[in-house]
Amino acid sequence: GKVRGLSMTATKFGIAFTARFLNQANALVNVHVDGTVQVSTGATEMGQGVNTKLAQIVAHTFAIPVSMVRVMPTSTEKNHNTSPTAASSGADLNGAAVLEAATKIKQRLQAMEGASSKMSWNELVKKAYLERISLGEYAHYQTPGLDFDKNTSKGKAFNYYTMGTAVSEVEIDEYTGETKVLRVDLLMDIGRPINPGIDKGQVTGAFTQGMGWVTTEKLVYDEKRHLLSHSPTTYKIPSIQDTPSIFNVSFIENNSNTVNVHASKAVGEPPFVLGISVWTAIKRAIGVRFHDQILSMHSPATGEEILGVFKKMSEKN
Repeated sequence: GKVRGLSMTATKFGIAFTARFLNQANALVNVHVDGTVQVSTGATEMGQGVNTKLAQIVAHTFAIPVSMVRVMPTSTEKNHNTSPTAASSGADLNGAAVLEAATKIKQRLQAMEGASSKMSWNELVKKAYLERISLGEYAHYQTPGLDFDKNTSKGKAFNYYTMGTAVSEVEIDEYTGETKVLRVDLLMDIGRPINPGIDKGQVTGAFTQGMGWVTTEKLVYDEKRHLLSHSPTTYKIPSIQDTPSIFNVSFIENNSNTVNVHASKAVGEPPFVLGISVWTAIKRAIGVRFHDQILSMHSPATGEEILGVFKKMSEKN
């Protein structure tokens, strides 16, 4: 037979590096006479869309098309002592530095323009060049107010919190232990998204990764403690067949996060922890089969683990 379970999980997630000194970034913004802009930061693009977000921040500041902004390859020639691109702080730190540098250039251009008639971007840049006004700027940013003391557990550890909730519905075959995730509804407060398309991809990807972590990704060792599940052939990461057929992702419109760049919030890690809603839904489904009795189930809830729980509960009853 098959049993179904439904579970809701909510989370409050703070983004910050453990080491306070890592909460810093710098950016170099150069505007050229043809109106194009080059941006250099310490952020490393690895598929998370940070370069797109940096380009959007600059384009928004100068009110120009994103196509006129080029994010340069990360290089210590342009940006020194950069913090590692880890967690969602990549867009937070580097984005804030880029915004500060671009804003300084914008303020110089506005002061030069003065009360004269409005000029186009290209006209403004050309005039600034002819009047020998700097069209380049460097900025350094540090996350403000972080003073957490782990020894006393006092102080401010996080600049802000990202919150979300997920409801997951699963179906379990009690004879094989197979689990199907039928539906997931996920709601996130990520402030004001810089790029909703990128952020939705980050949310769905993070949730799926978390789902795999608590359902199929099991470390298996032999009697000599050698890792057996050391490759994709033995370590089962989620595939397209494991993702829910109904997967709804929505964002709460929230512009109140004034402490972060453009009122945005971190988006990569917070949805990951919501994957546990699939695990709790599995546990709930088994509990329903045994009249809501309290049961013990380890993570990850693999097919073997599920069958083991069914066996224990059947023997108990």
